Amino acid sequence: MNNNGVNNNNVNTNVGPVIVPIDNAQPTQQPVQQTQVQQVQPVQPATPSQPVPAAPAPQPTPTTEAPTQPQTTKEGIPLNHPQMIINAADVKLEEPKVEEQPTTEPKIENNEVKKEVPTATNKKSLTVPILIFIIVGLLIYTFTSFKSHAEQIKKITYSCTPVASSKEETKLDINSTLVKDLYSKVVTTIREDVAQPMNSSNPETRKKQQETMNLYLAYRQVKDKDKYDSNCAYFDNVSMEPYKCEDTVNFKPKAFKKETFELEYKKLFGEKTELKLANIKLQYGCIGGYEYIADREEFVQGKCDSETATSFKVTKTIEEATTTKNMIIIKESVKYHENEKMKLPDYLVSGTYYYTFRLDMNYNWIFISKKYESKY
Repeated sequence: MNNNGVNNNNVNTNVGPVIVPIDNAQPTQQPVQQTQVQQVQPVQPATPSQPVPAAPAPQPTPTTEAPTQPQTTKEGIPLNHPQMIINAADVKLEEPKVEEQPTTEPKIENNEVKKEVPTATNKKSLTVPILIFIIVGLLIYTFTSFKSHAEQIKKITYSCTPVASSKEETKLDINSTLVKDLYSKVVTTIREDVAQPMNSSNPETRKKQQETMNLYLAYRQVKDKDKYDSNCAYFDNVSMEPYKCEDTVNFKPKAFKKETFELEYKKLFGEKTELKLANIKLQYGCIGGYEYIADREEFVQGKCDSETATSFKVTKTIEEATTTKNMIIIKESVKYHENEKMKLPDYLVSGTYYYTFRLDMNYNWIFISKKYESKY
């Protein structure tokens, strides 16, 4: 005890750690003079490799006031009890919470990204467009292939010919344009048959008759547009009897060029066939009637005063048309009918006739021959 009557033994002179009251501790009714405490500096969060340093404890200032009763908690535990002493190193400052922003990244569990498993509905929704795409693709491919094939067939048909492709005899359609066209060039009417006999037993006569008929058949190929109005200059009436050419009001002769006739003759009988330019007229009657005038290089028309007529009739039909390699043969059935008052001449012979054509190097179907075969 000192001179002031204070017991020194009751004064706690030990300086220790900061005493922090517990939240549920209630202060006592006795006033206690608080000592000034230095503010604790915030401690930076420690990294995993460094521990958090302890803050230095503030030093209380000495006081001369009389000691007071030790403060206790509601439960009666002194505030300076060892249980109430908290080391500053044990104090952990809470870091400010950062509000997490929602992200669209997939959740990762066990370092794996969860993948969406397609369901049956999703599979069905994907299958329908794929099937439609495949069907449309097939349709487009089929249409394109068909069109390409049709174009190839068209090119082959245009560029190629079936002539040399078949070595066996092949029948042709008798109503085809080819058969009709070839037949029309060589078939004769009853008047032409009467005017030009073709079955002489004399070879020289038969050859001359054939030459006359060939000139006449070539003349028939000359088109009307190739004929023009002309005159009777240099026309020889004697060599063309019974034809005459006299310029009158009622008669204006027609003419056509030598070149025109030669072209039609070669198209019908071939490029290498010998052509003897002569008058065009059949043996009996007024059939044809064009005289060749060399000085003018023209065929000039003559007029016949009395054209012969005939009362005979004939029936001609195509029975068959066949082809072998580059040959076409047309089979014709001919039937001549008698007149009640007149007997058929011997040179009008009924039966079967064969017209033979050949495709030459100039791609013309040329007339080769006409042969007779008895049928009755």
